[in-house]
Amino acid sequence: MIGKILVAYDDGNQARKALDAAMDIARSMGATIHLVAAYALPIVYQSTVSLEGIYPDNTAIMKYLQENSQAHLAAILEEAATRVKAENIPVHTEILEGSPGRVIVQYVEEQGIDLVAVGSHNRTAVNRFFMGSVSNYILQHVKCLVLIAKDA
Repeated sequence: MIGKILVAYDDGNQARKALDAAMDIARSMGATIHLVAAYALPIVYQSTVSLEGIYPDNTAIMKYLQENSQAHLAAILEEAATRVKAENIPVHTEILEGSPGRVIVQYVEEQGIDLVAVGSHNRTAVNRFFMGSVSNYILQHVKCLVLIAKDA
């Protein structure tokens, strides 16, 4: 039985398809949807070279990036959660910080998720090599069912 469905959500076309499929399954199974967005902040090193004697404040830069990332993700999760609630499907939202594939797999394990629905970005082999593939990482590391939504 599928009682908990995680949707890895970033508001892209494939993520919306994954959410639509998850909502169909949740309606028929009486499942709860966990809408999850994940992000990783870039590594910012302290500069040893000053520009006109002004050193960059990495703490302020990181705080700015974190706050803006979280605000953006909170807005898209709220919009998606509103769609799910309109269908009378129980929904939880969560923003995770860290390597997206890793933190999503960890969340799946901690929450006892039965099905993961995620979109595929259809990257080329070269892009996957340099950027990785969150959907592929999830597919390879979770111990539950995985639904990968792709564009036609």
